[in-house]
Amino acid sequence: MSRKIKTATSRQSAEARKGGDAPSGKVSRKGASDRRSAERKKPSYVILPLGVRVRRKSWYLALINLAGLTLLFSLLLLYAFWQYTQEMAVHSVLPAETLANQSEAMNASEDLPVASSVPATVDGKLLWLEFILEKYRTASGLSEVQDVILQGNYIEDDLEFRLKLLAKLPRLVSKTLENEALEMVYSYDGNSAKLKIEDSEGTEQQQVLTDLLDQQAILLEGAVLALASNQLPDVLAYTREADQTFEGQIYWAIQSRISAQDSIIHLLDTETGLERVRLIYFEHDGERQQLSLQLSDYRQQGEGKLPFGYTLKLNGELRGETKLDSIQLNPGLMRWMF
Repeated sequence: MSRKIKTATSRQSAEARKGGDAPSGKVSRKGASDRRSAERKKPSYVILPLGVRVRRKSWYLALINLAGLTLLFSLLLLYAFWQYTQEMAVHSVLPAETLANQSEAMNASEDLPVASSVPATVDGKLLWLEFILEKYRTASGLSEVQDVILQGNYIEDDLEFRLKLLAKLPRLVSKTLENEALEMVYSYDGNSAKLKIEDSEGTEQQQVLTDLLDQQAILLEGAVLALASNQLPDVLAYTREADQTFEGQIYWAIQSRISAQDSIIHLLDTETGLERVRLIYFEHDGERQQLSLQLSDYRQQGEGKLPFGYTLKLNGELRGETKLDSIQLNPGLMRWMF
């Protein structure tokens, strides 16, 4: 009896397997549907012009990277344009106003007997501006310099400070004076001057620089690269003045404009082309004042000679003296450092 039951069970199992393996209508229709779906799948690559095939995933990644680079380039372009407008804003002075300011500066020099004008001729012709600037840039080696750091000792009113002066084209200046008692940082961003003071206890004060003499001094000391180069053509950025006699010696005179109100007169040695004196004129207490920076101790630095000493004088009287021990050319200063 048990043998019959086993035989029947085996027969049923075989039939079940056979029925499962046999193709049915439903199974056939599902397999055909899967094949059609597989045929409809998108290819795993993209065909580019000229028949170039690229994997679809790689193509999408390339498009994303290209979009990112385009956005970055656009931001850099906008930043460069913004910097250009900031630097050129100072030059947006009407010609009539420029001529008026130049006339005021020359009138100031006539009021003060320290410097006087004399004819500047070679074979009866006025020396041209480009010739003088080229001689200066060759002698100083500053034609390719964009920023500079000066370090040394500064003495004023019998007080000695450690000096660090940063200058970057077109008109960024930062001057730090430091001793054991305090630290003073003068800065000029091309439009306004500021002063930050920190005492030995760490108390810090920051304010707009209101002292007119200090304002003029930082402009004069920071004009290290004033004749080195300019975004504008030389004929628009500088003015060739008549030669001047300063303390008994004749110099070439070039005027550079640093703002709509201020300009500096540079006196250059007629033999070497090196800058010897910087002059700035301003009105204080109803009188014309002359602040001069006399450069000295020229040494070979890079491709030219640069001054390692200067004295600051107000109307011919000594105000401060600097002796440098280090000059760094093109150190890569950033705008935020000023």
